[in-house]
Amino acid sequence: MWSLLRRCRLPLAESRRAAAMGLHCRQMLAPMLTAAPQRLQSSTTAARSRPGAPAPLPVFAVLPSEIGPLALNKIRDNYGARKQKRRVGRGQGSGRGNTCGRGQKGKGARTGNHGFLKQSGGQTPFWKMIPKRGFFRPKREYKLLRLHFLERCVLTGRLPVPEDRPITVRDLFLAKMVTLRQRHSGVKLIGGGAEYFNTPLNIEVQLATKPAIEAIERAGGKITTVYYSRLTLRGLLKPEKILAKNRLLPRPSLPPPKLMAKYLDEEKRGYLVGLKPGDILRPHEQPSHVRMPPEDPMPGGPE
Repeated sequence: MWSLLRRCRLPLAESRRAAAMGLHCRQMLAPMLTAAPQRLQSSTTAARSRPGAPAPLPVFAVLPSEIGPLALNKIRDNYGARKQKRRVGRGQGSGRGNTCGRGQKGKGARTGNHGFLKQSGGQTPFWKMIPKRGFFRPKREYKLLRLHFLERCVLTGRLPVPEDRPITVRDLFLAKMVTLRQRHSGVKLIGGGAEYFNTPLNIEVQLATKPAIEAIERAGGKITTVYYSRLTLRGLLKPEKILAKNRLLPRPSLPPPKLMAKYLDEEKRGYLVGLKPGDILRPHEQPSHVRMPPEDPMPGGPE
């Protein structure tokens, strides 16, 4: 407030009134008023010695700017509230110079040291002497395929649509829409852009979400979820790799017991729905070396 009064150059009466309204205590101004006339007299004599100098400031405008220990310009954090970051490697005078608190040369002085259990002094490490227990089964991983990307590839001609069979994972692989690695168990169709999908398609994937199934069937298409093992999936995508080793192509396999319920579920459009004992599993995917029974045997002939 004092700096404001000093800048405004108000008359003496108005300055006193403003100071009284701001402080509400004249006793705090008593020691300041006794020392103010001396400073005012020295500044007045210096101002009178210069021709054309402005009028001298009133007494209240020359008061100091700090008012006790609770002034805003004296606010500080408590001691220890802000801990300074330790900076190592900044010279000998920093207290953490030379080796930066890591001692002399050795394994512990380097980054990425592997702890105490692997330091066996040339003997068999401790972690190698402990036998393994249990087994590790990695989680099944699927390649995600969104509906809007599938529809765009069909409309642009990137994915040719066969007329006599459904779109399989091999068609998606050959169109370079998905990149299947050894860790992948197939393709999972998800409902990205399901509200705008309106292309009728007949497609087979390994898994599909509920919005994706509804969007495919709403557009007049058909979707089926089919299981492939690691071997049968490799035989479907790259049969030339197996034939080059003079091996026979694998036959379609049933899913394991934990996945059997998914492909027997009608809501998930499983391919095993309605399968009866003795039925041939996916006859159109059986390799040529497998002898298939005729669909309509001749009467009296061999079955």
